[in-house]
Amino acid sequence: MMRKFLVVALVLGIASAANAVVIYVDGSDPGESIEIGEGLTPVISVVGEDASSWLGYIIIEEGGTGALGNAVNLDAAGDMGAVSPYAEAGWGSGYELTIAMSPGGAPAVAVGPQFTLDYVGGVLGETVTISLFVDPEYGTPADSVTITVVPEPMTVILLGLGGLLLRRRK
Repeated sequence: MMRKFLVVALVLGIASAANAVVIYVDGSDPGESIEIGEGLTPVISVVGEDASSWLGYIIIEEGGTGALGNAVNLDAAGDMGAVSPYAEAGWGSGYELTIAMSPGGAPAVAVGPQFTLDYVGGVLGETVTISLFVDPEYGTPADSVTITVVPEPMTVILLGLGGLLLRRRK
């Protein structure tokens, strides 16, 4: 009985550690998907929900348009936190992320935004998936968000007004 309890506790501990990091878009949790206006550059944040060290990858999955750029390592990533470009055929491209601190390091790893990146170059009507993979579970994303690029509101309004004018002439 005790052995079963220890196995369950170990599995739950690993699962909770794998979900300790999430993706935010423009400062809030978008859920599973979000629409952005054409030409806009949303800020993607990697947010730690606990103060532990980790290694992971944030990528635009293979076949997605656009790119992640302007990666910034924030203080919450610790004094040994690092970000470096990463690409792997069949998987995607983005950045390798390291959250760590040296003994007695300042700043220490902290809860909250640890990295920010810009999503640029999205194509109108295209949908991309940005995924965050965290050690040791590289086969399953810790978090993902699907971004669809839609026309900016003014374009939609102008198209609607043009359609009304054409209809009125008939």
